Amino acid sequence: MKRRALWIFAIAAAFVCLAALFAARPFGGGEPAVSENFRLGTYVRLSLYDFRGADDELKAADDYIRSLENLFSVNIPASDVARLNASRGAWTEISAETAALIEKSLALARFTDGAFDPAMGWLTSLWKIGTQEARVPSDAEIAEALKHIDFTKIELRREGGEFFARLPLGMALDLGAVAKGHIADLLKARLASDGVRRAMLDLGGNLDFIGDSPRGGPWRAGLQRPDRPRGEYFGIVEASDVSVVTSGPYERYFEKDGVRYHHILDPATGRPARSGLSSVTVIDADSARADALCTALFVMGAERAPEFLARRGDIKAVLLTEDGRALVTPSAKNIFRLTDEALSLSFIGERR
Repeated sequence: MKRRALWIFAIAAAFVCLAALFAARPFGGGEPAVSENFRLGTYVRLSLYDFRGADDELKAADDYIRSLENLFSVNIPASDVARLNASRGAWTEISAETAALIEKSLALARFTDGAFDPAMGWLTSLWKIGTQEARVPSDAEIAEALKHIDFTKIELRREGGEFFARLPLGMALDLGAVAKGHIADLLKARLASDGVRRAMLDLGGNLDFIGDSPRGGPWRAGLQRPDRPRGEYFGIVEASDVSVVTSGPYERYFEKDGVRYHHILDPATGRPARSGLSSVTVIDADSARADALCTALFVMGAERAPEFLARRGDIKAVLLTEDGRALVTPSAKNIFRLTDEALSLSFIGERR
């Protein structure tokens, strides 16, 4: 559901080929074997290092991503999510993978007090942001859609080895704010079990790192400054074996009558969140959690998000406000460095 702009520099500077379909490199040569394919509504780029049989591994990884997309996408009619949305309140059999994703989404919705809500399918289908059909719904349409946004009414059950879900009549799921992260988590686990010890997975800006960088030590990711051209970053994150996810209103939006409408919708208002933030970055070993937290923190905005993060000290996050302040959680203090001197830096929860 979101578009992110993380610019990988340094190590990634050598990866300038934009369409390297299964362009494997010799084992042990220091350069990665790379694949790039259009999946999940974006370009997915996988880079494996020092792995014998990388071609086959990349092909299997792409097949795996595609199989999961066929389950989770709201836009594929035969997917579990699409069938569930069309079920008109009936119990619907779903795959174990979809059940796990819904269960995780509900836990994250509870954790964020509903700032992230997977039950926003009706609303997102009204706005259609990110498509050629994007539009501003009427107040009446939004009011009607809001009646059907309530993740607490989503039901799951298991009978033997089969899984079922039920949505209230009128409710629709949209797992776009968490599915890409969940797929990254599943893919990381699969690659690790196959023996991959070093890799970079770029799922359209959801960055995941396996192991240390090829030069040794942590990977480095530059965080895009939203009001500058792509590639101009305001800070650097250095970490290994984590996911780095950024959300912001600057890539998926449309304009009408001089007003910009971005894609991060507030489940309380039904409209693009008036956040006071220009980007949110979360660094976490759990990519699905990072994915959903980015959306939730952006919706909470410049006032509520720091309060939420101050109560939960384990979350590594970098908030960039519209007035040029970088707010960093104490747990991210040692992995984030501000590089743009035009911005101010402060740490959430610390007294000035």
